[in-house]
Amino acid sequence: MRLPKPNIRLPRIPLPFLKRRGGGHPDDPLDEADAGSPPPDGMGGGLDDKPASAKKGRWKRVASLLLTSLLAVAVIGGAGGLVGWLLVNAGHTESTRERQRPQLTVAILKEGEEPEPNTTVGQNKPAPDETAADDHGDGHATGTDGHGSEGQSGDGHDGTAVAGGDAHAPEQPARPADGVTLSPVDPALLEVRDEARLPIIAIDGRQPWSTYARPFNVDDGRPWIAILVMNLGLSQRESDAAIQLLPGPVSLSFSPYANDLPRWIDIARTAGHEAFMDLPLEPLDFPRDDPGPSTLLTSLSTADNLNRLEWVLGRAPGFVGVATWMGSQFTTVEDAMMPVLEGLKERGLMIVDSRGSSRSIATELASSIQLPRAFNNRFLDSTPSISSIDRALADLETVAQDQRVAIGIAGSLPVSIDRIQRWAGTLAAKGIVLAPVSAVADRQRLR
Repeated sequence: MRLPKPNIRLPRIPLPFLKRRGGGHPDDPLDEADAGSPPPDGMGGGLDDKPASAKKGRWKRVASLLLTSLLAVAVIGGAGGLVGWLLVNAGHTESTRERQRPQLTVAILKEGEEPEPNTTVGQNKPAPDETAADDHGDGHATGTDGHGSEGQSGDGHDGTAVAGGDAHAPEQPARPADGVTLSPVDPALLEVRDEARLPIIAIDGRQPWSTYARPFNVDDGRPWIAILVMNLGLSQRESDAAIQLLPGPVSLSFSPYANDLPRWIDIARTAGHEAFMDLPLEPLDFPRDDPGPSTLLTSLSTADNLNRLEWVLGRAPGFVGVATWMGSQFTTVEDAMMPVLEGLKERGLMIVDSRGSSRSIATELASSIQLPRAFNNRFLDSTPSISSIDRALADLETVAQDQRVAIGIAGSLPVSIDRIQRWAGTLAAKGIVLAPVSAVADRQRLR
């Protein structure tokens, strides 16, 4: 049997490069293209359109490559800039740079006073009124904490190597101008441990803070203002000026890094000033602002912080208590602050919260454990100029008249000492009394 022949017709596939010029099969799309009919889908318009399409593709590739290159340069440059910034502005680098930055202290001369010769040739020993060669004791309020960065160096944790300033106390102590004398250092209030003499509560219950406080008439009904000058003992000229020129009721706080610290405190007390000790506490921007090698830190254990506290307290005898130096971070952390306050209470001291941060809880915590406390109402020399200091002192008068008591804190700058001295002479006519800081303990209203 013979099978029928299949009628199978293979499809024609149009190929642009085989385009014919006429005479083809009527179903051939190439002939339709010749006749002006539109090309089939996907043919892209034939050979005449291919150069323009290829050129457009090349431009796209070039633009894409260019954008990719620019993005890579931006990413690499940004990463390099970040690394460079970190290297230049790292805390330890900034702290080192601050320590190496030259500093100059300019004394304010009184009317008719002649400046000292600008030389030390032939001088074997600095006189009491000469500035120490290495003066880092500005102590004015400049940052979040209200205090400048100290930049002290040395070990300082065991009392064997302290280098915060080269000032040494004068040989002859001053005498109180107003005749008010303070109680001498009492051995019954001391715990001798190695080279340290730590304050303790006596067996009969006497406490260092009240024993070494300057006498004051607490029945005086006028508004009270207490002034605390901090960061003393690092500059010989400024420390001596604060002791000699300021009225006896002005309280003085000394840096634990000062050389010859027991002598400085003895001279201050002999002149009628009650003494405090600066307590270096961690600021928010530590270590960019560094209160020194014995700073109490929130990152340390309680035992380590109490060891550092004991080092500070054992530097010299005869002081009333401590004043927080910086501390805008440390004073906001209860777990870090409470053991320190309890340690101060166990040793019979008081605390002055300088309030480097408005969020400080040191005063409230001290009140909760009945630790004698006071807190700062105004930083007097945040801007160390005559007009700014005078305005701060006027504000302090307003606070005292409104709340009956007020405390102002200043650094040891010559302009601060000069303005406080002049201002103190005007208080009697204003009906305001200058009180020592210890007299204000527990008398300020909490926030």
